[in-house]
Amino acid sequence: MTTRGLGALLGLALVGAGGGYVAGRLLEPAPATVSVTAPVPASSPSFPVDPELPYAADIDYPALLPSLEYRRHRLGDFPYEWVYDAPKGWKATQEGLDEIRWRPAGEPTVGGYSLRVKLITENKSPADMVAQKLAAMQTGYDDVEVLGQTDDLLSFSYRDAARNTQRFNTFRWFTIPGEDVAKFEMSVVGRDADRAGLDDLLDRVGGSIGKVQ
Repeated sequence: MTTRGLGALLGLALVGAGGGYVAGRLLEPAPATVSVTAPVPASSPSFPVDPELPYAADIDYPALLPSLEYRRHRLGDFPYEWVYDAPKGWKATQEGLDEIRWRPAGEPTVGGYSLRVKLITENKSPADMVAQKLAAMQTGYDDVEVLGQTDDLLSFSYRDAARNTQRFNTFRWFTIPGEDVAKFEMSVVGRDADRAGLDDLLDRVGGSIGKVQ
């Protein structure tokens, strides 16, 4: 074989080897890649969300104002008689045995504001009465929000189911000095527009309550 022929043969061998290497690389499986997981926003919530139900408008009646005039009253019979003050000119309605509700003369019977006083005989402490009232409200009404709570007082707002209005209610319980059982209950209730007057009413009446000796 001549030198030229040998060179040509070696060249073909090198080309073949190179081609095989390239072909082998092309036939090798591509290295596996790991995609980075990123949070994907949901196209819709996983559970239904009810929009907040707006409250209905309150009745058109003048708001309760602070600094009313008061008169002294009695509730119960001796030896279970108590004294308390109620706003002058308000009218009393008997709601139960030893239970009176006071409203301004001419105010609608629903949707406005009022004061309620009651003698109680449940043999529970004021703190127990607070817990009992809160549990009853949370069970029986929607949108109950506690605004204030102590060992003898509970203040909250709630949705009135009948009229769909927001109501503001505060209860307070009283004991005979030296005892720990609640004997007297008072409450005030009204609208958002009445809240300053309700606070004043609560303080004024609460400070007047006492057991007749």
